[in-house]
Amino acid sequence: MKKRKNITKMSIISVIMAFSIIVVPFTAFAGAQEDYNKAQAELEKIQKEINEIKDTKKKQEKEKKDAQNQISLVQNQLSSLTNQITETSERLTQKQIELEQKKEDIHETDELFKSKLKAMYVRRNGNILATALAVDTFSEMLTSVNTLQNISKSDTALLQKLDEEKKEIEKVEQEIQTELDGLNAKKQIQKQKQTELSGLLKKVNSEISQSEADEAAAKSAYADAKAARDAAAAELEKEFQQSGNVGNFVGGEFIWPLPNNRTVSSPYGYRTIFGYREFHTGIDIPAPSGTPILASNSGIVTTARYASTGYGNRIIVDHGGNQKTLYAHCSSLAVKEGDYVNQGQVIGYVGTTGMSTGNHLHFEIRQNNQTVDPYPYIKNH
Repeated sequence: MKKRKNITKMSIISVIMAFSIIVVPFTAFAGAQEDYNKAQAELEKIQKEINEIKDTKKKQEKEKKDAQNQISLVQNQLSSLTNQITETSERLTQKQIELEQKKEDIHETDELFKSKLKAMYVRRNGNILATALAVDTFSEMLTSVNTLQNISKSDTALLQKLDEEKKEIEKVEQEIQTELDGLNAKKQIQKQKQTELSGLLKKVNSEISQSEADEAAAKSAYADAKAARDAAAAELEKEFQQSGNVGNFVGGEFIWPLPNNRTVSSPYGYRTIFGYREFHTGIDIPAPSGTPILASNSGIVTTARYASTGYGNRIIVDHGGNQKTLYAHCSSLAVKEGDYVNQGQVIGYVGTTGMSTGNHLHFEIRQNNQTVDPYPYIKNH
């Protein structure tokens, strides 16, 4: 009985010593993990900003193209209006020439008519023609019945024809002038549009230049953030290696952590995120929020922490023999650091905490502090 008590006591001491080996590195590991998470969050924030700048720039380029097309259209309209104005002005000038000629014809006919009246006055009774000679214009003479009685039918017809042609030309002249005024008004409107569009194009060009400057600054910031992230990642890996292990490998094969969800949205290896090529150190398994996560193998929980950046809420289980598994982006955790878990035990629940775009489990297997493709090690994957 005494011997059994000594064995129990020794076991307790061994467990305490094992935990003491683990606890100190846990603290250092947590700090490195948070540094990495912050650096990764900053990197991804800048990546998002770069994408937003590219989207804005794309819209600005479209706006620029639209403005250029509109300017081209307005210039074509202005050219067409200029041609129409030139043609209409020429027609107006021609009609004005015709009108002046018609007025000259009427004047000459008027002078000829007066000469005839004088001759008639000499030959006939002046009392009848006095009325005609007293008027000032042709129109008055044409309305004088007494006068018309003394003019030959041919003279009367000629005068009426000339007067009608003059009125017709004046009418056409007015119509052409109205048309010309309308064309000039349209041209003025198009010139105003051209001025506005030129201002818009200048504004868009300025915005594009600013976007290009913002993009260059963001890319420079991305390079700095990436360097910080890589440095934090290196420190994290260093602390990961120092996080200790529980001795020999517990043995057996690893099991799929989400039995009812087999789809993999992002496999192990290189992938493109936010337009940049990155190495994905595990696999992403989509599942509804709250789906139970099972321990892929037995071992000691070395990390069970809440975080809003990077991996979010995550769990690391040490299976011994320098083999570990990582479960990230959990909505909540069902274990705590130092817990011993059995294969298939619920350790957490699927979520989208940290830098995540949807509910899923990020699952990793590490051997000798190096990430490996999980597929070859998972039973019935």
